[in-house]
Amino acid sequence: MALNRQLAGDKRRWERRLVDIPVRVVADDLKGTDAILGRGTKMSAGGICFFALANLAIGAQIEVEFADSYCAAPTRVSGVVRNRQVYLYGVEFLIDLREIGRP
Repeated sequence: MALNRQLAGDKRRWERRLVDIPVRVVADDLKGTDAILGRGTKMSAGGICFFALANLAIGAQIEVEFADSYCAAPTRVSGVVRNRQVYLYGVEFLIDLREIGRP
């Protein structure tokens, strides 16, 4: 499918994939312990793009939880908000891929 291919001039480290998955977002600056519900739209080994009705600042450290088809329990990953366009957020995962055997 052509939608999953990167453009020839795109120099990103990881290939992005279109997704449509529910996500839960937890951030330290949120009041209370409730998570914000959102929707993942693109994902790669290094991060995720999601839509959420939230007010997250660029640079905020958050946790994103989403269902993984390979595990019964949801996957929870720490990340940093790197960009924002209204309610669309780009988050870089804070994991060392060498620890899980990826280059």
